[in-house]
Amino acid sequence: MKNVIPKLFRWQPSRETLIVLVAGAVVVGLSAAMLLFENWPWVRIAIRDVGQIFLVGILFPLAYIQRSGKDWAGFGFSSKKWPVFLLINLVLGVLLFFSFLSGSPPPADFRLDASTVWSAAYVMLALCFELVFFYAFLRTFFEQAFGIVPAIILTALFYAFHHIGFQPEYGKLIFVGLLYATTYRLGNSALLIFPFFLGVGGTYDVLIQSQEVSPILYPEIRTLYLAVAIVATVVWSWRKVKGRSHV
Repeated sequence: MKNVIPKLFRWQPSRETLIVLVAGAVVVGLSAAMLLFENWPWVRIAIRDVGQIFLVGILFPLAYIQRSGKDWAGFGFSSKKWPVFLLINLVLGVLLFFSFLSGSPPPADFRLDASTVWSAAYVMLALCFELVFFYAFLRTFFEQAFGIVPAIILTALFYAFHHIGFQPEYGKLIFVGLLYATTYRLGNSALLIFPFFLGVGGTYDVLIQSQEVSPILYPEIRTLYLAVAIVATVVWSWRKVKGRSHV
């Protein structure tokens, strides 16, 4: 019991804790800034895609982990037990999908056309940001500072309030954040929630279920440039890690 409690709750904040708290606040602040530009769609898009998703949400955490020399597996980026974790991920995704179909079926006018597919692709890229920034980066550093339970709660709160500029459904989103952060932590692996479990939850909610989410404008071009930027960043990080391992 004495060994369990320090894992669940602790008080060991550090300089890194301050850095991730500021990063989380910046992500929420960028979302809030979108509210100032309701009639300027491309400004909102730049804030969301360039500032929030890519620069702060993808590039910063991956560069920080890489430059600090920390073990990527400690953040859940590992192929350990990948067949088991992917199978669990798939089963959770299927169960969630049928739960959605039962509780919130698609409207009669829903069409799986090209626009819907592009929008779904954009949502999946945005989910890559959520995976990296909230469930891997913030949660891991919060756990090191405060323990497992406070880390999951703080992650869920930052996750929910980063939607302030485009989907203000905080009660539901706090629950969603708790669900995914807990599942991620059970095996400390991104493969427990991505791509199936997180993908089904995000795409179904944005495209069908949510009544408050802002429409996705220009999904084609946004999907293309985000895909290029995210893939390039991941490849850069991977090459840096491989280069360091051969030194």
